[in-house]
Amino acid sequence: MTVKTKFTTMLDGLHDRLHIRVLMLLSLAMALACGGLVMWDPQTFADKIGGFTVANGPALIWATCTGMIHGMAFKPRFWLWQLVFFPPFAWVVMSFVLVKAFL
Repeated sequence: MTVKTKFTTMLDGLHDRLHIRVLMLLSLAMALACGGLVMWDPQTFADKIGGFTVANGPALIWATCTGMIHGMAFKPRFWLWQLVFFPPFAWVVMSFVLVKAFL
């Protein structure tokens, strides 16, 4: 039996509010764009975003995975995974990378 604390209840509520089709489509589209750009021409994409460094490489992988998880309407159950895969954090990373790649 699991005991719900205020913190876990708040996280559940946040994730429930983020499960709107438009936001899930945004997550999925941004994740597919980031993943597609990496697969299509990784060298050109890396040059445009300043290379795959220790900072932006793992951040891009994490953001793409988080976007796919949210875009496919999956909601993590455990509070730690809800924090790790919180979509708004991934939106910031993917937006930054995509803007840097196209501007």
